[in-house]
Amino acid sequence: MHTVTEPATGVFRGSPVIRGALGLALGLLLLVAVWAAADRKDAAVTLVVVLAVPFAVVAAVGLMRPFPVESPQRYGWLAVLTLLWIALASQEATASYLALVLFVLYLLLLPSPWGAVATGVATALAVMLSVAVAGPSTGAILGPVLAGVAAIAIAMVVRSMSAVSESRRQLIDELVRTRGLLAESERQAGIITERERLAHEIHDTVAQGLSSIQMLLHAAERDIPADSGALDRVHLARSTAARSLRETRAIIAALQPDDLQDGSFPQALRRLAASAGSDGLDIGVDIEDAAGVHADGPDLPMRVEAGLLRIAQSAVSNVRQHSGADRARITLTVEPGSVRLDIVDDGCGFDRAAVDNSAVERAGEGHIGLSAMAHRARSIGGTLEIESTPGSGTAVVVSVPRGSVVSEDTGESE
Repeated sequence: MHTVTEPATGVFRGSPVIRGALGLALGLLLLVAVWAAADRKDAAVTLVVVLAVPFAVVAAVGLMRPFPVESPQRYGWLAVLTLLWIALASQEATASYLALVLFVLYLLLLPSPWGAVATGVATALAVMLSVAVAGPSTGAILGPVLAGVAAIAIAMVVRSMSAVSESRRQLIDELVRTRGLLAESERQAGIITERERLAHEIHDTVAQGLSSIQMLLHAAERDIPADSGALDRVHLARSTAARSLRETRAIIAALQPDDLQDGSFPQALRRLAASAGSDGLDIGVDIEDAAGVHADGPDLPMRVEAGLLRIAQSAVSNVRQHSGADRARITLTVEPGSVRLDIVDDGCGFDRAAVDNSAVERAGEGHIGLSAMAHRARSIGGTLEIESTPGSGTAVVVSVPRGSVVSEDTGESE
């Protein structure tokens, strides 16, 4: 199947150096033709000069103000320039060498193979005109042919330069775009981290203080006689503290990750699994409470829930994008001394040692997120382990010890 290649109009239009070089070559060759005609001292001199002026004007217009890349006007410009060249070459043999620049213009401005066809036709025409004006000779025949070969070589160099320049431009654009995305990602990550930090700080200070006030007031109520007027004031104070605690918890909830605002942590894991399952991945969630404290998963501190959820999201994203797995399982296990989150898939797996030793591979295959997950696990007082073998799937295990998972809300009452 024959294909048409786009011309290198972009590099011609975008490079003043190339246009200037072609204009200089045309000007010198045109001066040579006029000078040669003047030496002959016949009637053709006037005609050559008359034709040289519009040729120079038309060439200057197209070279100084190149036409838009998609504009068909360049075809008309080339046609007019070619007709003027034919008229010049029919009067002066040396004008046939102007074809050298015309050949380059054909090859740059016409789509392939039409540029090569135009060059071949113009070469044959240059030979015929040269022979007709100066008589048959080796120079009359070889001159245009060598000019055509030289033009092809020049056009190839220019096209190669154009390809390299375009490749570099695309690379720079991609780098700029990637840096922009990275900056935005880091900004969003910073916002999320700061929101989680604020929520944690509010929980550990204001919420805990209000909860303690409630407990103390509740104890005071039991010690105050029922007929004492102070009892009503203590009850009002406890109610006010309870209302303030609810409002504080609402603020904390608003600062949590969106997936944790509409339900419990296990529900957030199930929503994550449902979202991943919409892409065809068979993924389920198991809640195992060996401690026997909660029927539907543990009541974890917000910072631990948020950290575990982020790790689960990253792990599931890797499963979807890189593992080629058909099935995966998320298991949340609550034990007397710790809480553990397992994300296991039956995908292609990977060589952990090779990934650890190759930053390029990590970035190329998405494993760069492993270090981020490990860092997040450490930030909530836990550890992250990854078990994987090529062809045998991957298991991501996060374990947070009891000291980090005992709910700070234990003992609160309203």
